[in-house]
Amino acid sequence: MVPIVCRSEVAARLWATPLSLVFIDGGHTYEAACKDYNAWTGHIMSGGYLLIHDIFKDPEKGGQAPYHIYKLAVASGLFKELPMIDTLGVLQRCGCGDSDVTSRDL
Repeated sequence: MVPIVCRSEVAARLWATPLSLVFIDGGHTYEAACKDYNAWTGHIMSGGYLLIHDIFKDPEKGGQAPYHIYKLAVASGLFKELPMIDTLGVLQRCGCGDSDVTSRDL
């Protein structure tokens, strides 16, 4: 294992290996959540997983940025919803034809 210390979107631009799992947990601003989604979901291989932490459907219980990104990922048609685990959204990448997720999905 080699740690990488830099901004998430910088690491994603240089990343070349398909990923079987991407875990989005960090900034809860809409901007930060969108950057992580846009930067990393295009690297998820068919059958791989996108996990999004701190999903609260009720705005009284938590921030809405992770929930918004979760809904956009589902609406994109690129992911299949799996059962949530508490506030952890679990999505699996479909074998869809589009292998590159970009800001056009947001």
